[in-house]
Order: sequence, then structure tokens, then C-alpha cells
Amino acid sequence: MILPAVRDLTRNGNAVRMNLAIPADLDAFQGHFPGEPILPGVVQVDWAVRFAAEHFAIAPAACDFQVKFRQVVRPDHDLALTLTLDDQRRHVAFEYRVAGDIVSSGKIRLDARP
Repeated sequence: MILPAVRDLTRNGNAVRMNLAIPADLDAFQGHFPGEPILPGVVQVDWAVRFAAEHFAIAPAACDFQVKFRQVVRPDHDLALTLTLDDQRRHVAFEYRVAGDIVSSGKIRLDARP
């Protein structure tokens, strides 16, 4: 399993909030780290890009990102993801929370050029 199961989803204008199921058998935990599994940061960014592409009809290949990690995400955490599209600035802000605390946040810049 690569993507987490979406437990529920709400959309309000340019914002989408979803609760994600993060089971211990999620492939992303394999080998990262044995005995102390944590959800890799690259996986969090990947999910934000994929869900943004799905909900805002953006091309994931045409983006760049910035991110800040504050806490680790462990198996069986209840993870909330909020995505907010800013059409004028051409980015999607994302924020992951566990028990109300921000664990990571960032921006996906759209139409990024190499």
C-alpha cells in the first residue's frame, strides 16, 4: 500500500481537509527505521503532491516544493492533511497534524521551471 486510506474528506472552496489512516503495515515504514518506524518526509511530500493533483487538477510533474518537518509520524497515528490552493500565488500550502499538533508543513509551487 503506497497511499494511505482517506477516512473522511471535507472541501471548502480552495481548501481540502482529509483524515488519513496510517497503518503499521504501510509500505513506507519498511526499513525506515527498523524497530523505530517513522513516516519518511519524502512520503509526506509525495502524498501532498498526489492529493493536490487529484483535488485541484494540477500536474504533479510541474511543481517544486518547500517543507518544514517538526515532529515524526509513527505507525497508527491519526494524520490530518489540509491542502489550500492559492491560485494567484500559484502554490498549494499543505499541513499535516497529529492530535492537533503540526508535524510538517510546506508549499507546492506550481508550474516550477527547472
